[in-house]
Amino acid sequence: MRRLGPVAWLALAIASTALLGVSWFTGVFSSGLDIVETCASVGRPLDRAYHDEHLEEQQGRFPLTSKCDADYDLVPVWVNPAIVVLSSLSVACVGAAVWSAASRLRMRREKS
Repeated sequence: MRRLGPVAWLALAIASTALLGVSWFTGVFSSGLDIVETCASVGRPLDRAYHDEHLEEQQGRFPLTSKCDADYDLVPVWVNPAIVVLSSLSVACVGAAVWSAASRLRMRREKS
């Protein structure tokens, strides 16, 4: 069985980074432009008191959240785990690409 080369590992890193971007985009824009309208469209009126009290955590970068009230989050449940997994996968693939390139260079030097 052949090992994957550095280009294949970089391709996997690029693919996982692209999926990471899609996941992030989905989470960030899940509340739409007007959270009041979006909450009303899913049948959950916006709880202003809760929203204002927890505004800082909803504007953070991670975990992504956009809550209508204490029980309903507009961000799909799969987004935050996907961000963690895809970020880790991207870093691991870049590391594997570097390791693969270094081991190939070392093998070429040993053959010469």
